[in-house]
Formats: sequence, C-alpha cells, structure tokens
Amino acid sequence: MTAPPDPNDEELLPRLRAREEAAFRLLVRRHHVRLVAVARGLSLPQEAAEEVVQEAWIAAMRNLDGFEGRSSLRTWLTGIVVLMARKAAAARRRTRTFSDLAGPDDEEGGVDADAFLADGHWREPPWHWSEVDLERALAGRQVWAAVQEAIGALPPLQASVIRQRDVEGLGARETEAMLGLSEARQRALLDRARFRIRATFERLTREAPARAMP
Repeated sequence: MTAPPDPNDEELLPRLRAREEAAFRLLVRRHHVRLVAVARGLSLPQEAAEEVVQEAWIAAMRNLDGFEGRSSLRTWLTGIVVLMARKAAAARRRTRTFSDLAGPDDEEGGVDADAFLADGHWREPPWHWSEVDLERALAGRQVWAAVQEAIGALPPLQASVIRQRDVEGLGARETEAMLGLSEARQRALLDRARFRIRATFERLTREAPARAMP
C-alpha cells in the first residue's frame, strides 16, 4: 500500500499552531538545509549559519500565531533567517580578527580569463543544469551529489544565489528581497557560480569513461 504524500506547508500550519511535534519535525526536514544556505549567503560561516537557523526556528515557533498568511510559510521563514543572519553578520564584521582579514572569499573572481573573448563576451555561455539530462550522463544521483558538493564549495554569495535561482527556482525579485542583492549583482554571481559548476560537471563526464574501463 502506497504511503500518503506528506502534507504541504499550508496543510501543516494548523498542526504547527497546535504545537504538534511531528509537524514541526517535518517542516524542519523540509526547509532546514535551504535556510542554512540562505544564512551562508549572507557572509556567515557554516557554524554561525547553523546557529542562526536554529535561533530562527525557535523565533518562528514562538511567533507562529502572528503569521497572517500574506506570504507563504516558506517565504516567512526565509525572511526571519535573513533578518537574523544580517544581524549576526554585522556583529561578526565588528569583531573580525586578523586571520579573518587574511583570506576573504573571492565572490567576484574565480573565472579564468580564457573563458572570455576579446570583446568581453563569454566563449561559451555559463552552463545551466537544465541543459543536461543527469540520468543519462553518468549515474544521475552520483552527478547530482557531486554538483551539490561543488555548490557547497563556492564562495557563500555565489552558493546562495545559485541555490535560490537555479535549485529553488526563485525569481530575481524574490531573491533580491531575501538576500538584498540587485538583479545585476545576482547575474554576476550566478554566471560565475554556473561557470564553476560547469567545470565540475565536465570533469566528471571526462572521468566517467576511465572509471568504466576494466
């Protein structure tokens, strides 16, 4: 017998307001990783991002009765994380150490000059994984896991933008509202992130035949 599908966020809402623990666990399982990525995109390291999201979950549950449904529950949760992450990032900037200043993440760089023509245009447009059938190119799950790992290795803003725009499928305006990044800034970060992910995917596809040989 097929198990019934999990309820969506709107269906969970009455159970959350009734403080049902199983509903809360489902909500956390559904959104936690994405919310940590949002916090990371606001210049927080992984540990600090995890702490912010944990605090955001507590704040969300305390204020759930005030949620009026003017936006989706997902957007409301993201807004809480963005607000708290910005405060945490500002506090970290006020207390940065010399070691922090020694090696900032390269958000804008990371693209080889050979990737561009003399007139400044890309030799090949930045890759988008919608162009690739992952199930046909290698074992789809293996490739997707590698791509996710590559996203995690990106500078935080690049990782956050590519997750919001490409993985989550959000538009430029919604991403701007969440991350405070203009559409032009998103485009610059997104192009560089896609370029790096493309390099990872192409390396995997080159290595696949060699791994398949006896």
